[in-house]
Amino acid sequence: ECSAVDIARRCCSVVDVSRLCCSAVDVARLCCSAVDVIRRLRSAVDVALDPLALPSAWRMDPNTSASGGAPSQDTSPIMDPAELRDIIVRQGAIIRSYQDQVEALQDQLRGPSIAAPRDLPTARGESPHLALPDKFDGSADRCWGFLWQCEVFFAHQPGMYSNEETQCALVMSLLTSRALEWASTVWDANPQIRSSFSYFAGLICEVFEYPAGGKDISVQLMELRQGSDTTADYAITFRTLAAQSRWNDVSLWAVSHACLNPELQTELACRAEATTLSQFVATSIRLDNLRRQHQAGASLAATVRPRG
Repeated sequence: ECSAVDIARRCCSVVDVSRLCCSAVDVARLCCSAVDVIRRLRSAVDVALDPLALPSAWRMDPNTSASGGAPSQDTSPIMDPAELRDIIVRQGAIIRSYQDQVEALQDQLRGPSIAAPRDLPTARGESPHLALPDKFDGSADRCWGFLWQCEVFFAHQPGMYSNEETQCALVMSLLTSRALEWASTVWDANPQIRSSFSYFAGLICEVFEYPAGGKDISVQLMELRQGSDTTADYAITFRTLAAQSRWNDVSLWAVSHACLNPELQTELACRAEATTLSQFVATSIRLDNLRRQHQAGASLAATVRPRG
C-alpha cells in the first residue's frame, strides 16, 4: 500500500528524471524527436493539471487480491486537497519550464537544417560568362553569323535577357554603320521591332542577307571550284554554303566531288571508303594533304643534285 503522497512523489519529478536520464538534448536525440518530446510533455501537463482525474485513482488501493477480486479501498490517510493542489501546480510550472527549454533546443537543432550555408553554390548554378557578339555593320556575309551568335548569347543568359524587349535592345546596340542607319529609321516607327526578337531578326535578314555578288546560294555552290586552295580551305567554304542551301546530302556530295581538282577526283574514284558526306570530305582532305606532301618532297629532291 502507498499513500497519495508516495504516488505523487514517485510519478513526476521532472528534475529527478532529468538528472537520472540525461540533458534535454540527449533525451531528444536518444529517445525520439523533439516533436515527440513536446507532445509527451504536453500530455503530462494535461494530466498534472487535471484535479478531477487523480483523486479517484489515489483513493483506490493498487493491490488486488490473489483471486483477481476488486481492489480494496485505500485506508492510507488522504492528504490535504489544498496541499495536493499546490504540489500539482508546482509540478506543472516545472514541466512548463522544461517544455520551454525543449522547444528552444528544438529550434536550435532545426535551424541549421533549414538555413543553407551562404558559401554553398545554388542548385541551378551561375550562367557562364560569354562575350558579346561582334558588332554588325550590315555585311551580307556576316548577317547569319551575327544573328546566330545573338541567339546563343540569349540562351545562356536567361537571367539578364529573359524577355524579348531586352534582347531587341541589345541587338540594336550592336548595330553599326549602315545597319544602324537602317535600324534607326524603323525603331520608332515599328513597335514590334522593340518587342519581338524573331521579328527584328527576320527584318535584318530580309534587308542585309542578300547573296554575295548578287548570286543565289545554289548558284554559288554550282560555280564553286577548289582551284589552288587546299582541300581543307575549300571544305570550309563548301560547308558554309551547304549549311545555307538546304540541299540534301546526295546533291551536296555530287557537287562537292565535281568542285575538286581533277587529280584528286581521280584518286577518290579508286577508293570506296566514304559512306557519308562528312566522311567524303574528310577523305578528300586527307588525300590532298598526302599529295601535297609528296609533291613538296619531290621538289626538294630535284633541287638537291649529287656532286659529280
